[in-house]
Amino acid sequence: MTFAAINSDSYNFVLFLHLLSVILGTGSAFFAQVITSKYKKTTDNPQITMAALGAVMSPSLLLTGIFGGALVGMSDDVYDFSQLWLTLAGVLWITCVAAAALLYKPPFLTLPNVGKHEAKLSGILHLSLMAMLVIMVWKPGF
Repeated sequence: MTFAAINSDSYNFVLFLHLLSVILGTGSAFFAQVITSKYKKTTDNPQITMAALGAVMSPSLLLTGIFGGALVGMSDDVYDFSQLWLTLAGVLWITCVAAAALLYKPPFLTLPNVGKHEAKLSGILHLSLMAMLVIMVWKPGF
C-alpha cells in the first residue's frame, strides 16, 4: 500500500517542507558567512546573531534530509536510495549537517570548540551545499 504518490497532496506537502527547510538551512549557511566576515572587521560581538543562525541552520539542514528521505519513500518506487544521485546527496547531507553543527553550534547542543578549523569546515559546508545543488538538478545515475 502506498501512502502517497508523486504529485498527491501529501507528497506535495512534504516536498514543500523539504524545499522550505532547504531554503532556511542553505540561506542561513551563506548568510552566516557574510555575518562572520563582517564582524571580523569590527569590534562588535556577533554572539546573538550567530546563536540565532545556529538555532535555525543545523535543524533546518537536518530536516532537509529527513523530508528528502520521506519523499523517496513516498515516491512509489520512482526514486530509490540505491540511485547514485541519492547516495551522493545522502553523504553530502550528513557532511553538511555535521559541519553546520560544529561551526554554528545550536544552543541546545554541547559540541567541542573547533576555532582553528573554522575555515576548513566553512569550505566543506559551502562546497557540499553547492555539490548537492548540482546533484539535485542533474541527478547523475537516474
